[in-house]
Amino acid sequence: MDADPTVPVIDLAAPPAEVREQLARACADWGFFHLVGHGLDPDLLAQAMQAARSLFAAPSADKRALSRSRDNPWGYYDRELTKNRRDKKEIFDIGPDAAGLSPTDDAFTGATPFPPWQAGFEPTARAYMAVCEGLCLRLLAAISAGLGADPQALAPAFEGVHTSFLRLNHYPTRDPLVDEAAAPAGLGIHHHTDAGAITLLLTDGVPGLQVLKDGTWRPVDPVPGGLIVNVGDMVQVWSNDAYQAPLHQVLAMEEGERVSLAYFFNPAYAAVIRPLQTPPRYRDLPWGEFRRRRADGDFADYGAEVQISDYRA
Repeated sequence: MDADPTVPVIDLAAPPAEVREQLARACADWGFFHLVGHGLDPDLLAQAMQAARSLFAAPSADKRALSRSRDNPWGYYDRELTKNRRDKKEIFDIGPDAAGLSPTDDAFTGATPFPPWQAGFEPTARAYMAVCEGLCLRLLAAISAGLGADPQALAPAFEGVHTSFLRLNHYPTRDPLVDEAAAPAGLGIHHHTDAGAITLLLTDGVPGLQVLKDGTWRPVDPVPGGLIVNVGDMVQVWSNDAYQAPLHQVLAMEEGERVSLAYFFNPAYAAVIRPLQTPPRYRDLPWGEFRRRRADGDFADYGAEVQISDYRA
């Protein structure tokens, strides 16, 4: 049992060397940390949260008119799978600005179907995504330095149009599919690791997130003014297993709903991910292939979900 059973809190406004040390320890011990002193505008965070609340408050028919498909992963969805089990939640995924892109640039360049009844929704979402991207680049540099590499060693994987996206999550008390004779959903999100590099999570303050630590599910309850951050599969590969992408889950909401905004900082589609250290424990991992297969598994049951263990050297 570890001495401190709670997820660490890192103040990004602390001296850089202290931040790097604390971040390296958190990534090695937990894969999760709370981030305060991040400098993001609280008014923008509040606007983004309100936009999400307003979207999910709309009638089901209006939301389903904005539904994603296998070919275009952006938009609304209320029957997502995690490890081939349905989650008790509804989501709205916002992809990169598709203006000026062609399908050959990236398999995830479809246009996001923004809600026409919320005029300020897209500008708010894009502004929030922009500040999240900047914050993730700062964290990426610190992670790289903490692994003994140049702070900019991992940045080339995100050059051009990267596949980062924003997911709005709503965990209702009533199952969205309760009237469709669907198999019951056991959890808000079933246990999983995140596919990409870094996840930034803004919550409404309602607990429910858990991380598996030392064989026990530990709560990751929000701290005032903080963001919840975890590393994903690509950081585990880059670190050659020094950092573990943490298994986490979200409990099903029974007494009160929960809303969160997850920004997934993901490499460019053409990026090839390989460990920074030798001997490598993973062979070259084409991010586009991995991302496509993981997205398919979220959308429907296409068999065993891809894992980084499939790329073991």
